[in-house]
Amino acid sequence: MASIFKNSGITVPVVDDSTGNMYQASNTEKAVIHALFISNRSEYSIARVNVKVTTDGAKNSNTNPTNFVFVAKNLEVPVGNTLTLDKPINLENNDILRVTAEPSPDSSSVDVEAFASILAMTE
Repeated sequence: MASIFKNSGITVPVVDDSTGNMYQASNTEKAVIHALFISNRSEYSIARVNVKVTTDGAKNSNTNPTNFVFVAKNLEVPVGNTLTLDKPINLENNDILRVTAEPSPDSSSVDVEAFASILAMTE
């Protein structure tokens, strides 16, 4: 089994769809998210962020939909700060790590970025 360190980063969307997919393990790989850093770049609004992973290898059909579960829900990231999740998150083949932000209640734009440190292991 070969191992390689990877990085992944995204501008976090407010829509809970594939635009929030930060990392997906391939069908021949398992991965460990060593740390996830979520930065609120806003100067005005607290960010609320959700972190989810699939538990079914990202199967997506009408008879077998993808099943996301929350790792963290509604995390508060203060203005101009970074929140770090430093406990491992394990991904099986094809599993997805998704990060999304809640829209700001005061209608200001959300300005959040996320970065992950990943160990990928190919079979």
